[in-house]
Amino acid sequence: MTPDPGAAGQRIDPTLLAQLGVQPAQATLLQFSSAFCAPCRAVRRVSGEVAALLPGVRHVEVDAESHLDAVRALGIWRTPTLLVLDAEGRVAKRATGVPGKAQLIAVLGDLLPAA
Repeated sequence: MTPDPGAAGQRIDPTLLAQLGVQPAQATLLQFSSAFCAPCRAVRRVSGEVAALLPGVRHVEVDAESHLDAVRALGIWRTPTLLVLDAEGRVAKRATGVPGKAQLIAVLGDLLPAA
């Protein structure tokens, strides 16, 4: 998982998020994938496991080719790209490649309320 520090704090237009299928959550793992991308399947698995493990976290996978306007608007240059969004739709972390499960949980830990 290669972080992209330039994206941190960027707030994504709520209308765009709704078009991508993002619903309100404390944190969202917004994944951009393509059909023949093997690493995308690994990101789907890891993100799905983390979302199932942590209450308040959703995983949304978007086919990049079907959403070219969003891909351009968000500067998605390769797949897989994973955006970790807070409850307000701000990008807390942006990364390409396959994240480690522990790495993803650590990032989400900063966004979720203490239990």
